[in-house]
Amino acid sequence: MNLTILAVILAFVIVAALIFIIIKKISNDGSASDNTKNKDRNSIIKYANKRLEQNPKDTQAIIELANLYYSEETYDKSLHLFKLLLDKPEGTSQANEVDIIYKYAISALKTGKIDEAYKYLDYAKRKNKDVFEVNYNLGVIDFDKKSYDKALSSFIAAKNLLPDHAATLQYIGKILFYLGKFKEAVEYLRKSFEIAPGDKEILYILGQAYNESSQVENGYKIFNHLRVDPVYGPPASLEAGKINIKKKNYLKAVEDMELGLRHKEIDPKIKIELLYQLGNTYILENKINSAIKNFDIIQSLSPNYKDVQILKAKYSELASNKNLKTYLMSPTSEFLNLCKRVTPLLYPNAQVKITDITATKNDYVDIIAEVTSNQMEDIALFRFIRSTTAVGDIVLRDLYFKSKDVRAGQSFCLTAGTFSETASKFVEARTIDLISGKQLMTILSKAAKGD
Repeated sequence: MNLTILAVILAFVIVAALIFIIIKKISNDGSASDNTKNKDRNSIIKYANKRLEQNPKDTQAIIELANLYYSEETYDKSLHLFKLLLDKPEGTSQANEVDIIYKYAISALKTGKIDEAYKYLDYAKRKNKDVFEVNYNLGVIDFDKKSYDKALSSFIAAKNLLPDHAATLQYIGKILFYLGKFKEAVEYLRKSFEIAPGDKEILYILGQAYNESSQVENGYKIFNHLRVDPVYGPPASLEAGKINIKKKNYLKAVEDMELGLRHKEIDPKIKIELLYQLGNTYILENKINSAIKNFDIIQSLSPNYKDVQILKAKYSELASNKNLKTYLMSPTSEFLNLCKRVTPLLYPNAQVKITDITATKNDYVDIIAEVTSNQMEDIALFRFIRSTTAVGDIVLRDLYFKSKDVRAGQSFCLTAGTFSETASKFVEARTIDLISGKQLMTILSKAAKGD
């Protein structure tokens, strides 16, 4: 038993000793590697300087020093040395020349000399058009200058040389997106994200490209995923919300906008648009007071933003006018009841008997009535439009033909909005009365007194 315990202890000691030796060796190897690198670097500098002391024009010595500083990303020094080689090219081979031109251009680029970099990258491309780095960096400079057509040409050349380079594919995808070629952009953006996943900017642009190329569901999935991201969350929430508004998923749209506004850091333009879209969604949900609060916030940030001033005035009036709110926003059944109360008010000295009511979706209601007084008996047609925008002549042409069908002697078209110039001209020689805006408000006020 004692021998067994002794054997186990001995084995443990041997294993521990081996581990210590291995760790020490790795540490020594690392130190040796660093020392070798330092030794190589020092040797290169010492050897090159010695040769330059003997011959200040020693091309090979300058190349070695320039390449060393270039590899260390000490671009101010490599820029100076490569410039010496370009000014006095004797002693450099044709292959070396293209390499020197390219590295000088990159050194210039890294030190902020953009025009100089572009000039020599273009020169390098004329020398040899099949260098990936030359094409790629020319593309980057043109992209930053928003010269998208030229940039695209360079990036396509770079892609042909290195097909799976993620950054190249990203740039091509971005350019195609900016040029409005959304379907083509999707392919490049998607492939670049598959190669190098995790880039939220590319993912966001891919969502936009999907959306613009009628692949809305794919776009929505991306925006919905990005809503919680601290950087792309606000704009993604905005895009997701707009999609839900179009789909009439108003509760979901409100959730999107509110989530976007909860982010700590939001671009001011995105914040105002989130508030604007949220306000309009509240209106669609008949939450007028909530909408007005949003419009107040927007006006405190940007007083003349879009049509906020008009919307605020309009819906503030709505909030204080029960019948106008019913006219524009209540369920169809309530709207119909209001229209039935308004109809007799247009013939105050006659008996009005409603004979037919037709609702077209939730857009407008047509009422046919028999009108009787001491002076006449007639049929009248009333069209109540649930809108605050301008009504055009197409609506009135339809109303005119219907009045002929029902043999109405008089027709009325009522809207909370306005009538276009063409609409007003259309009724000049016809028995159609137009009632809009303030005139409708007066009639609705009379209807309210009869409640």
